[in-house]
Amino acid sequence: MKIARSFTFDAAHQLDHHDGKCRRMHGHGYRLELVFSGLPRLPKPDEPQSGFLVDFGILDRLVRTELIQPKLDHFVLNESLPDLPYHSAEYLAAWIMGWCMRHLDGRAELGTTRILSVCLWESDHSWAQASREDAIELGFVVS
Repeated sequence: MKIARSFTFDAAHQLDHHDGKCRRMHGHGYRLELVFSGLPRLPKPDEPQSGFLVDFGILDRLVRTELIQPKLDHFVLNESLPDLPYHSAEYLAAWIMGWCMRHLDGRAELGTTRILSVCLWESDHSWAQASREDAIELGFVVS
């Protein structure tokens, strides 16, 4: 089973190797969709978090307070993520996937739910999607 949670943040970046206008500093209103997989826990009247893969409120709190606010929202990504080899949507999506794998997979609040994919929109018409394999292949997670 899959669930997804969407987030928004604003950030700037510049693509030093680009041969067009994206070489200059510019910003985006990003939309981030995180897709998780797992099985919902059986509902139990005495356990308010049962019956879900994960309560969306818990996902929201973790991702906003540990990822978006301290690293992405209203930052220049070239400065806030200096170890990212390139600040394109593709690399950023894979980096976010790696972050989720390292910081969300295995957390008690999330049970056995695991991150499945990341989709990052730079605009209404342009997006990049990253899988677990992409994050490993690009070196954002050690397998």
